[in-house]
Amino acid sequence: MAKWKELDARTKIAYLTALVAFIIGWGLTIAGFCVPPIGAVSDSVLWILGQALVYCASIFGVSMYTIGSVKGMKKEIADFLHKQTEEEE
Repeated sequence: MAKWKELDARTKIAYLTALVAFIIGWGLTIAGFCVPPIGAVSDSVLWILGQALVYCASIFGVSMYTIGSVKGMKKEIADFLHKQTEEEE
């Protein structure tokens, strides 16, 4: 996994906005339990939470898929090159 310092600005912004959306979504949901009527969360708050979770899943899911695909491709290339050097010897 890449370290934070190695990430480009676009990826850092995507991760930070996903984290902020996650925190805001859950913060609004918790606040919905605290305001009158106590214990009842409105549909709009739940909709915002759902959108925040979908956004987080899309950011982190696409990122993990891309990282896994690149690692797999690098492994296949390394295996192919290793096989080619063995055949030449």
